[in-house]
Amino acid sequence: MTCLSYYYGGLTEDQVLQCFDLLVKLDNPEMEYDQWVELGQDIPGELRQLNGVNTEDKTQVDELLVPLFWKNKGTVDFYLSQVVFPRTAREFKSKLPTSPWDLVEDKKNITTGFSGTNDNRFLLPTSISQEDPDFVLGTNALVLQHLLLPENDYYECTEGPNGERESATAFLQRLVEKDPEIRVLLDVGAQMLELRNEKLARHWLTLRPDVSAAIFLNDSDHLTVITPDGTIEPFIASPFNRQLDKCVVYLDEAHTRGTDLKLPKGMRAAVTLGPKVSKDRLVQGKLIDCRKERKLTRTQVVCECVSWGKAILLCSSHRERSTVAFGALFPLKQPPEIAYAF
Repeated sequence: MTCLSYYYGGLTEDQVLQCFDLLVKLDNPEMEYDQWVELGQDIPGELRQLNGVNTEDKTQVDELLVPLFWKNKGTVDFYLSQVVFPRTAREFKSKLPTSPWDLVEDKKNITTGFSGTNDNRFLLPTSISQEDPDFVLGTNALVLQHLLLPENDYYECTEGPNGERESATAFLQRLVEKDPEIRVLLDVGAQMLELRNEKLARHWLTLRPDVSAAIFLNDSDHLTVITPDGTIEPFIASPFNRQLDKCVVYLDEAHTRGTDLKLPKGMRAAVTLGPKVSKDRLVQGKLIDCRKERKLTRTQVVCECVSWGKAILLCSSHRERSTVAFGALFPLKQPPEIAYAF
């Protein structure tokens, strides 16, 4: 809401002048100003270079600088990052650090907490035990039941020409050839190693000219939207945050858990498998739209892809098998020596 209020309401004259005051204090102000000019409209030639700006010229300020930059997205983003967020978004003056030692120390009060899964309950300190309410005891089985539905019955081994792991670009090409189409890629198995998130999203768009935008998480862990013309904007401020049916979505391994996206009905997703993929990681990666209750909606479909080298130890005699049952059981049946052998 903060971003939207500034995007639509714009900056005041004082705020525009404050942006220019802060701009000249940067190590490379020309580079930042070039971004403002690139995002601006009808900027005259004399103002396309920073040395043409004179904030002490009242006429230039009133007739050019304020009208041109008060709603300029680059200028607004600069004001938000330099002024609004550092000063007004600070919730606490100090932070209280904590560590695992604080969990196990002797104390008068009982240590309590919440976990959405129970797979790692054996890793808790010995002084802490997990007590699951009776009404959630069947959740794990219910999730697996949904994953094994007939509409999810697809599993594919992927590999390169010589049996090596398939490259990210080749995998995307395989993805766009699927029918029905796949618009979501959840890289739970960390198979997309060659491309950073933004570059992968750009490449995916080049393969899908019918798609309006791609959604990914940037280096700052923020949901981001990129369009075919290269325009990048925050997901929260983009019109595509309510038009996911017109987009493709990519979540890398680090963000397949804890990301909340309300995907449209009927959307199909591809999920990669890889070494050390536990059942907990696999299920959390798939349930990106589960609204806290951990219910896998039956209106969305998942198919699983794994590089053949990772699956050969478990299905060496079933190369042609195409069933999601193997994909669901893959992380459940990994003995320790296999899970850590890759």
